[in-house]
Amino acid sequence: MQIVTNGRNIDLTPAIKDYVQQKLQRLENHYDFIQEIHVILEVEKNPRIAENQLAEATVHVPGHVVRVEAASESLYASIDKLADKIERSLRKHKTKLLNRHGKSRHSHGSIRHDGSGVEEIDETNMNLDDELEADFKAKILETEEVEAVQ
Repeated sequence: MQIVTNGRNIDLTPAIKDYVQQKLQRLENHYDFIQEIHVILEVEKNPRIAENQLAEATVHVPGHVVRVEAASESLYASIDKLADKIERSLRKHKTKLLNRHGKSRHSHGSIRHDGSGVEEIDETNMNLDDELEADFKAKILETEEVEAVQ
């Protein structure tokens, strides 16, 4: 994975470039399909804009281009937000790829759904659900009868 960092209206220091490298390098551990990331850091000159430190990224993956923007009052905070947004976008892209290639839509073959928290359904739960549904229907009938009498 190659990370290219450019600046607009700002002189990029080695510390800023290293920070961008450090934040975006961790994406390679989870997503091995990233080919290249172009990062543009920018400072807006308009004094009315409170969040004038912008960070933009264009991520090249096979068959797609993912573009993300983040703005903040601090350049480092913008880079943090940018890294989080890129991670969410890549997770969404990877989920789409998993669902497209052979897994059904409801199989939860997603990286967003790890299956934890899913309980086994046993017969006692099914019987309890049937009883609750019957009680609920009986109460509805009772309220309808009371309203019909009034």
